[in-house]
Amino acid sequence: MSKFGRGFRHNTVKFLSYWRVRYFRFMGTTIGKNCFISWGAHLDIRRGKITIGDNVNIAHGTYILSHTGYRSTKEEIETVIEDNVKVFVNSVVLPGVRVGKNSVVGAGSVVMKDVPPDVVVMGNPARVTQQMDPGNHQKPSA
Repeated sequence: MSKFGRGFRHNTVKFLSYWRVRYFRFMGTTIGKNCFISWGAHLDIRRGKITIGDNVNIAHGTYILSHTGYRSTKEEIETVIEDNVKVFVNSVVLPGVRVGKNSVVGAGSVVMKDVPPDVVVMGNPARVTQQMDPGNHQKPSA
């Protein structure tokens, strides 16, 4: 792909994410600064509450749920994604879960329990596979 094509695609994706974040904020979801929500990500905003911190990236095919369809939800249940979290493609975050700061949710993971800060979780159900170096939030420690 040419340099022009990549730049155009990149700017189009940023534009769509900007309006997607604005839409979710308008619908009552709390979303922090500098967040990216893919056009193909799904935030369940019909019932319950979702809170997303600053610098969060949510990839295509991800589902962030605020309620389950078969049970009535309590009003105090809240799904929280804290600051600097990356949620990769086709992951599911179930209602009432808190994903800790600087954590990474691997592709295809189903997050059923709270995730501590500075970890990488993967699998179904999601389990901690790596500890992140608290000083460097970009790369997992070996």
